[in-house]
Amino acid sequence: KQWYQRRVAITAGKKKDKECIMTCIFKKAMPGHPTRGLEDDVVVCTNPHSNQLLAFHNANVKKFYYEIDLFTTNEVVDFHYDLMNTHVFLCEAHVPARFGDHFDIQDMESFIKGVVGEDETCIENIYIHILEDRYAARVTNLRTYVSVSQDIINRWTYPVVPDNYYNASGEYIYRKRGIYLSNSVKLYKANIAQNTVVGPETTIDRETEITDSVIGSKCEIGRNVKITKSFIWDEVTIEEGCIIDNAVLASGAKVYKKSTINPGCILAIDTAVGPNVVLDPGTKVTAFSASHLRTDSGCSNDSEDTKCSGDNDISDTDMDENLGADGWRYVYKSEEEDEDDSVISEYHKKWYLPHQGIRTIDEISDSSDSTPVPSESGIEEDGFYRELFDSMNGGYDNKTNIDHVILEINSSKHAYNVSVNDCLMYVCRGVVEACPDLSTQLPNYLKYFKPLLAKFTNDLSSQLIILDELQAWSLEYDRVEYVQKILHIMYEEDILDESVILRWNETANPEIKNKICRFITWLLEAEEESSEESD
Repeated sequence: KQWYQRRVAITAGKKKDKECIMTCIFKKAMPGHPTRGLEDDVVVCTNPHSNQLLAFHNANVKKFYYEIDLFTTNEVVDFHYDLMNTHVFLCEAHVPARFGDHFDIQDMESFIKGVVGEDETCIENIYIHILEDRYAARVTNLRTYVSVSQDIINRWTYPVVPDNYYNASGEYIYRKRGIYLSNSVKLYKANIAQNTVVGPETTIDRETEITDSVIGSKCEIGRNVKITKSFIWDEVTIEEGCIIDNAVLASGAKVYKKSTINPGCILAIDTAVGPNVVLDPGTKVTAFSASHLRTDSGCSNDSEDTKCSGDNDISDTDMDENLGADGWRYVYKSEEEDEDDSVISEYHKKWYLPHQGIRTIDEISDSSDSTPVPSESGIEEDGFYRELFDSMNGGYDNKTNIDHVILEINSSKHAYNVSVNDCLMYVCRGVVEACPDLSTQLPNYLKYFKPLLAKFTNDLSSQLIILDELQAWSLEYDRVEYVQKILHIMYEEDILDESVILRWNETANPEIKNKICRFITWLLEAEEESSEESD
């Protein structure tokens, strides 16, 4: 039934105009939306009554020119700059044949602007359909690659999510805070933080920290490695002491010990870096040197018999010395790039996306002047946290009945469509951030908000969420010294159970473990005394 309804909506143009040859599918996405590629920045002109496509321009040009007939033949004309081209087109059977008739047509965009623009009658035969509540995105560069990957991890694309994917190597198990681990992963007391996917048969050694990253299958990651906001493909080897930040490592890549891969770096298939090498931001390590890349495909155009340059053309003496003693292949640099800032500017435009995790109320206030980017389902989590923070802070300052505060937060939770687990994370963070002085006022704050926390902490998983959120907050904002005090108060107030704390401590961050060791020892001793008394 849903498919039928969508089909009816898409073919509406055909019903209104028997000469309709194509319907273009667009998605609502404001300028600056993470999934809106820079090359898909378009201005679309339509008739709002029929959704006929009247004009189509790429917004990268400085000026647009429109014929006066466009305005004289249409009572109303709409100009859209809030649409993203999904590159989905529903065509009549004869449309693809036109690509063979016009050799200069390379894609649908040139077809629309070229062939249709040349025929005065054809422009009225193309319609558009705008998606309002469906997910649609297209990966065209690193920026959109990161955005779509984040959306999949955060489950905006459900049911297209990792835990619904299965192959012979194993399946993924979804855990809290956007963590997906294959059931064949081998972890040796590594710290796997939020928004991370780890593929089948991957081995991760001790003291390694991974956050906001995707790790492929059959990877070998050594000891004391830090991986942040990066994409590690299949069968990649990363030795001990390495740092990978905002980078892409293609299949078979190797990073030898104590090397640093800085933001924007790309390692191509079967390349190697290190040991003890620091790659500059935006560095591209490729399989071929610039001399081998005579064309975009790495092949010569002189003859059909000419073959691509391959591994046989590369000698060990030609390897780029900047990649280290065991480095393999080349550092690529195009002829257009300046020595100064071309690489970095391209990196900022095409690659970098700021981490979109939970922010503090101060960070939200500082960025309130900028236009927010709406999420795919309309949830504005910053707005929800601002309302939650105001409710909690105002309730404590005015000594409001805590039941009224709970009612306000529940109303905001439903208004912003926030899940129970996400709401618990925000409440936990709100309690510690709303307290003006953690050293002296924390006990009173936790006592006041105890009924609120009790609403959520009625099982093991919810208590583990609180502990994980406290750990993330303390590490992110350098508040590790307060964790022991917070845990002690929550334990005394019966917010957290002793068994849950001890279980969580087994996989806690080493820095946190070091700070709370006295409290854990006290819990263990108390447990032994109670067991002896019962005996």
